[in-house]
Amino acid sequence: MGKASQPIESFYHKVYENLDALHEEAQTLQQKEVGGDLVDDEKLERTEFALQLAKDVLENFVDDGKSMTINYDKRAVTIEVPKR
Repeated sequence: MGKASQPIESFYHKVYENLDALHEEAQTLQQKEVGGDLVDDEKLERTEFALQLAKDVLENFVDDGKSMTINYDKRAVTIEVPKR
């Protein structure tokens, strides 16, 4: 895959940097808030996982007709892209 045009490349980096900052914030909150309310803990865990997954999807391109499994400590996500 070639390099994207400057506006697209800039947008990609902006999105990734925002996701990364939010992911770091979620991790910091998890360290501070662990053992609090179960509803809060679950919501924070889901948020942290979603942010990590979004970053991983941005970093890893999946070609048509291929699949990719991303493994985490407590979960695995498989992305399948059908052939066009």
